[in-house]
Amino acid sequence: MSRTERFNELPQAIQKQLLWIAAEQDRKDDQAFIDDLTEVWEKKATLFLDQIKAVNLQLVESVSKDDMRGMMILTYSGSLLSIGPVFQTATNVNDGRWIEYSSIKLRTDVPDIVSDWDAILSADFGKDKAVKLENARIKSTSPAYLIAVCPAELDEEEQDKRIRESTIYLTTGFMKFNRTLQIDKSNVPDQFTMKSMTRYLAKKHNMTGQEAKLLLDDFMTLVETGMLLGESVPVGRIGRFSVKTRGMQKARVVKHPGTGEEMTIDAKPAMGVPKVSFSTYLKERAASVIAEGDDGDDEE
Repeated sequence: MSRTERFNELPQAIQKQLLWIAAEQDRKDDQAFIDDLTEVWEKKATLFLDQIKAVNLQLVESVSKDDMRGMMILTYSGSLLSIGPVFQTATNVNDGRWIEYSSIKLRTDVPDIVSDWDAILSADFGKDKAVKLENARIKSTSPAYLIAVCPAELDEEEQDKRIRESTIYLTTGFMKFNRTLQIDKSNVPDQFTMKSMTRYLAKKHNMTGQEAKLLLDDFMTLVETGMLLGESVPVGRIGRFSVKTRGMQKARVVKHPGTGEEMTIDAKPAMGVPKVSFSTYLKERAASVIAEGDDGDDEE
């Protein structure tokens, strides 16, 4: 079956969603792009099904508002709603539970995540129906496409663990699929080299290439100067650049990590070293990014 034929096999609600995204990108007549969207959607649905199978969750067609089990819902829009189990305690009089709603749209790499800790299912729901919530910032989702619930015999702690760990895995996987689309290239240069970024800025701000280069050079000189004068220099949402003093180090003998032979490390005087303190904003954005070919095992 061709990729275009696979699009035609999708439920109409999903087809409508994908065509809307294509139209938003001015690519509604770009069949290859629509095929790419289809492939990403299929990967998301497959990953969802594989994960719920791995943790022994059960697919269901409908859920009662009084169902206390933990559950996960994949919506037609590609968003993920995770709902923790109801912990039956003397203080949980309203059957409140935690939820996490990850709006992982196909047109963005970074999800809009909303979490609440005392949410309540306000109505029964099922496939093709929205999930309605009370005591939560998300009052209603787009219609549910797949619904998975924890087995009733599991205790609340185990249900909670399975839902939380599955949420992390699926959210990360969905965003990795999104990055393969590289949908909106209008707001980034074609390469992240100085030459390419300078050319991009010149075009974006109606400047000559030389004017843009001088502006970038002056900006970087200001940052460098501030650092060397002992200032902590803010660089937008990236963080702060500064120079810190590293104390003197005495000579010492260590073993070579490869041969095991003793070797002498020379003494070093106190010296300044450049430092970058990344912002909370950037750390949160970076948390969702896994570089291609990076196994994630490096330690600092």
